[in-house]
Amino acid sequence: MKLSNLFALVLFSFSLSLMATESKVMLDSANAAYAKGDYTKAIKFYENIISKGEVAPELYFNLGDAYYKSSNLGYAILNYERAKKLLPDDEDINVNLKLANQKIEDKIEVAPQLFLTTWKNGVVDMMNEKSWSELCILLIVISLILFCVYIFTVHQGLKKLGFWGGSVLIILSVFIFFVAKHKYELTKTSSNAIITSAAATVYGSPTEKGTKLFILHEGTKVDITEDNGEWVEIKIANGNVGWLPSKSIVAI
Repeated sequence: MKLSNLFALVLFSFSLSLMATESKVMLDSANAAYAKGDYTKAIKFYENIISKGEVAPELYFNLGDAYYKSSNLGYAILNYERAKKLLPDDEDINVNLKLANQKIEDKIEVAPQLFLTTWKNGVVDMMNEKSWSELCILLIVISLILFCVYIFTVHQGLKKLGFWGGSVLIILSVFIFFVAKHKYELTKTSSNAIITSAAATVYGSPTEKGTKLFILHEGTKVDITEDNGEWVEIKIANGNVGWLPSKSIVAI
């Protein structure tokens, strides 16, 4: 290895070490500020850590708590939702998100869905894409072991168990593979957003001269259906559609 390349590698490793140390210091400072009730300072530290690419459900959860304690409902729900996106089955995240949602001013009834759609969404949301992928790999490994039992054993009962057990698990692993793939696509291409303004008027067209349709308040979750820069078309849970200034919302 050339001396210049070695120096660059050492410098890069040193930089990574410094970044990790800086993030650890900021995290300790954020937690200390939160413990003292200085939520504004805690929010600043947590936001700085996340801005450096340190993304984790615990960080979003703590940031959501700090915003909640600061009576900033919109950003509290935003960060709880981001935490849930990474760790959907975490009880603490779901409880705090539910409590925050109970304080939202807009009580929107969810439009009825087909049973199969509700069931599919429920299954997909049971775990994040990493957990689904790990389960898929585990089932494939077990199915391969069972097929080995079928091939190498002479006991008829074990041969049947190996063949049928391996076949069922392979089929199940294929199903779970597509669930994991769908969950990954939903996570990476999510169009959900949270209203962060105290109140936002929804218009019939992307201009303030358009017809005023209804008003949404901070914390309300919407789905972005179109984005033209300064304006976004949104859809709410009951199926109503309209346009909002993009500054009124933040994507999850």
